[in-house]
Amino acid sequence: MDVPMSPAPAMALAVDPARDDVMRHPPRDPGERILDLRRLLAVGRAGAVMAVGTVTLLALARPRVGTGTALTVAFTTFVLFQLFNALAARADDGPLLGRHQFRNRALWLCLAGVLAVQVLAVFGTVPLTAAEWAGCALTASTVLLAELAVRGARSTLRRP
Repeated sequence: MDVPMSPAPAMALAVDPARDDVMRHPPRDPGERILDLRRLLAVGRAGAVMAVGTVTLLALARPRVGTGTALTVAFTTFVLFQLFNALAARADDGPLLGRHQFRNRALWLCLAGVLAVQVLAVFGTVPLTAAEWAGCALTASTVLLAELAVRGARSTLRRP
């Protein structure tokens, strides 16, 4: 799933170790499009989840906590979406969560770095409460959950 994300995690994905079963798959047809319909749908799906989640939190927060805090919530949610999306974008198929997730130390360092910079940026704007951070994280995790659901449905449909 090739979806735009923060540069540091994207570069860390470039050095992602090969999965253990990589040699069990046939080679990709050189004439095959890189952005085929399935990947374009994945990009659209992830983008839609991120847009709807960010705008929904902004709309819900604005009347309750004011424009400044609502904008900080939206910004934080969008950044956290990028972190969860980096986990979802690791492979086109197979499990998203598992032992393979922990093999790319560079990715985890980049994700931690982006999160640290976001925390510092928020402290420089409008600080968020623990509940607001949790809301941002839960909303942002939906991009990963959506990909898990699609892969689960896809594997269920493939079974005889």
